Amino acid sequence: MADRLLTTRELQARLHLDRVTIYRMVKEGELPALRVGGQWRFSSEAIDAWLAERRAAASPQSSRRDPALDLATVQLDDLIDLGVLQTIQNQFAQLVGVAAFITDLKGQPFAPCSRCSAFCQIIHSQPAGMAACQASWRAIAQLEGEDAAIHLCHAGIQYASAPVSVGTQRLGLVTAGQFFTEPPDPEQFRQRALATGARLGLSGEALAAAMDSLLTLSHDQAMQITNLLQTIANAISSISYQSYQARQTLAQIAELTAWAGEW
Repeated sequence: MADRLLTTRELQARLHLDRVTIYRMVKEGELPALRVGGQWRFSSEAIDAWLAERRAAASPQSSRRDPALDLATVQLDDLIDLGVLQTIQNQFAQLVGVAAFITDLKGQPFAPCSRCSAFCQIIHSQPAGMAACQASWRAIAQLEGEDAAIHLCHAGIQYASAPVSVGTQRLGLVTAGQFFTEPPDPEQFRQRALATGARLGLSGEALAAAMDSLLTLSHDQAMQITNLLQTIANAISSISYQSYQARQTLAQIAELTAWAGEW
């Protein structure tokens, strides 16, 4: 049978992919294509060979289809490499000069805190202290709203958090802080530090001595950090969405490959 050139619409029907995805795959060299009269056309034989290559590349030990990600169960680190998340928070912390970290919805950090203050390092050094911090972050993650905001942690320290989402599904929080917006009264800070130490089984005196490791920012400075944090969270959300879309496309291709093999 003579080779036949398929139109984009015919290829859409054959591959069960949308036009935008097909054009992207052509642009990135993933699909064999040629120009005819200014329009993209696709050799039926070349497409058959393309499908055959993907069938051959499939691992015989693996499932025949790569399941699409379910947004109800997907995690942020399913979509973005942990090294990338660490780099983002490191660069943000270095640029702004405050501590930064990214957590999941349970308050679990994806990577060690960047530029963590001595005060918070003491708290994080003990399981009870880290658990208390995670409970604070977890509570923030459950709040409704998509805008960054400033919050107060269990130890009386302020920080800003912004949600990372794909569509309507929230995946985590980007947080920056460990600061005050009003200079703390030394004696009041000491008394609270002693109480925090007693509650968490830590040295309250060590916490009190670490007061100088916490920044005091003006209200305007705190709001600038919060607004920038929102931009960072939006960028991570955008990267996550693109990764999610790519995974969905790969799942479609895997399903198509399985269908073509059965056919």
